Amino acid sequence: MIHIAIVEDEREAAARLRALLERMLPEMRHSCDVACFENAEDFLTVQRGRFDLVFLDIQMPGLNGLEAAAKLRETDRATVLIFVTSLAQFALAGYEVDASDFLVKPVDMGALNLCLRRALKQLSHRQEKKIMLSVDGVRIYLPVSEIFYIEVSNHQMIYHALSGDYTTYDSMNKVQKELEEHNFFRCNSCYLVNLRYVSSVDKFIVNVHGAQLQISHPRKKAFMEALNRYIGG
Repeated sequence: MIHIAIVEDEREAAARLRALLERMLPEMRHSCDVACFENAEDFLTVQRGRFDLVFLDIQMPGLNGLEAAAKLRETDRATVLIFVTSLAQFALAGYEVDASDFLVKPVDMGALNLCLRRALKQLSHRQEKKIMLSVDGVRIYLPVSEIFYIEVSNHQMIYHALSGDYTTYDSMNKVQKELEEHNFFRCNSCYLVNLRYVSSVDKFIVNVHGAQLQISHPRKKAFMEALNRYIGG
């Protein structure tokens, strides 16, 4: 499943692009989930690693596409960005925010086809890691990038993820060792956090995809150092 965002203030243009994507990607043997945003501010509020591929209009009221891309890149270097613009000269500025491609309005099917194939090649290079969970005797393979945080409660592990919550039995130390190379870090003995989804830290409270989690005093310094490395990296 490829999670796609279209950030476009013109509803007809967004609807047409969405229809093309939902038609073309299945033909390329890829399922997709497409969300549309009429302004960059709303998109940035919910992004936090949710989308793999973003089609971003450059000329929008309020925060324009280039400004939004710069803000996104402060915390997210992995999402594939494609600019959509009616003025081709804006495309050069896209390289400053590591844009992968650009499309000129009105979007041409042939150009979109080539653009998608390049984007899919980039996404395939990520080699998405999945973690296997045994939930009520059923094996579930959960993409690591979709896990918000992992919680220990009553000797059980609860995986809070994009597709829901999963409860299983495991060792927090074992899981931490497995996921630390994927930017997971303990904020206290009960929570292992995916730094990709951290939206704010207020004293000893970290906001992880809307959840308010306590940072323990002994772990505060190391947690903040890990978060700063992640954002800076």
